[in-house]
Amino acid sequence: MRDAQAAVPRGILTTQMVGKRRRPVVGSGIGQLAIGFGLILLAGTLLLSTPIASEERSWVNPKDALFTAVSAICVTGLTVVDTPTHWSTFGEAVILVLIQIGGLGYMVGTTVVMWALGRRIGIRDRNMLRLYYGAPSMHETFSFARGVAVFTFISEALGALVLWGAFRAEGESSGTAAWWGIFHSVSAFNNAGFSLTGRDMTPYTGNPIILGTLIVLIVLGGIGFIPVVTIMRRRSFTRLPLDNKLILATTAVLLISGATFTAADEWNNDRTLGSLDPIERPLVALFQSTSARTAGFSAIDLSGMHDQTKLATVGLMFVGAAAGSTGGGLKVGAFALLFAVMVATVRGSEEVSAFRRRIPAAVIQQATTLALYHVALLFGFAFALTMAVERPFIDLVFEAQSAISTVGLSTTGTVSLGSSAHFVLIVAMLAGRFSPVMLVLYMNRPRRKVAYHHPVDSVRLS
Repeated sequence: MRDAQAAVPRGILTTQMVGKRRRPVVGSGIGQLAIGFGLILLAGTLLLSTPIASEERSWVNPKDALFTAVSAICVTGLTVVDTPTHWSTFGEAVILVLIQIGGLGYMVGTTVVMWALGRRIGIRDRNMLRLYYGAPSMHETFSFARGVAVFTFISEALGALVLWGAFRAEGESSGTAAWWGIFHSVSAFNNAGFSLTGRDMTPYTGNPIILGTLIVLIVLGGIGFIPVVTIMRRRSFTRLPLDNKLILATTAVLLISGATFTAADEWNNDRTLGSLDPIERPLVALFQSTSARTAGFSAIDLSGMHDQTKLATVGLMFVGAAAGSTGGGLKVGAFALLFAVMVATVRGSEEVSAFRRRIPAAVIQQATTLALYHVALLFGFAFALTMAVERPFIDLVFEAQSAISTVGLSTTGTVSLGSSAHFVLIVAMLAGRFSPVMLVLYMNRPRRKVAYHHPVDSVRLS
């Protein structure tokens, strides 16, 4: 038995021999990831269905429980019931746990648990962690996972402390302020968008501490662990790796341009920014730009926005957050690569580069594939929503992109769309959250070298 086990390199075994029985090793690739999230989703749905999760102490509609659980674990924030009035404290706690698991990630969570128990995982699973979360190398996977967890919990704890003081200053009781602080801090850092105030952030448009804290948490969660730690260590933008430069530069451009467009287009709109004091409008516009890409909080009535602002918001949601972060969407790195390809093509350059670094052709191909895939997702789910419910087309496109990019904003009110549209959105949230990861892992699988090449030919483009 010992000879048989020694013949197989350690870390590649998929089972361990224990006497005459086989015991599976924890973690077995994509299938394990799907099973893990599926079990957590099932448990969350069952818990939210119970009377203890309801404020009225009655059994919850299974569809509503499933939708809420999917929205929480996909860190989306779309809701079909009013969170503070429908769910009890227990139900809110279940939602909070699902948000944390969905944001921190099943793979990192599993790694941290096994690290604490002194267990091992296989090479395949380490490689999945590296590809999905951007860990620098396979042998640094454990320390990376610990770093992600520590970064997450410290950010959330500091955010909760500041928000507790801010809500307390707004007149909330100490207990309510503490729970709201914890809940909104976790929700913001994980870019989930769930809120307990009953009116989202609209009551706090004049409170720069609350909005500012949420902006910082959303940005930190949307950027991810590696860029933040790297910039803290190197303290110089020029010394950062290309991936970090693209994430930070593109994020800054999107935040500023989104805030500028929102402020310019909605400044005199009495249904949105126009109803606020002029001194409050710039911060609220920045908050909306920050939240629109990934988080799903809102400080204005989204149904009152101009159509052009809705369309611009769809664009921000399409791009989304950074790879390896808590947010969804195409990802800012992939968007920046596509922009670099466009610039190189217009200039007639055969080499695609950014910040004086050449970008490999394989990475460009993957970014293009992901972009086309996200376009297909938007087209498919927007079409499905138009078949399921009658609403203005821009609102259905907005709703579809919000679900796919796990943002959580809604201009028409998700609860009013009906059961058919709700099931479409459930599939859209799951597809938007997990299928791009599967596609990236599939594109990075080992490949055999081709034995021959096809003849070269051309295709007309216009």
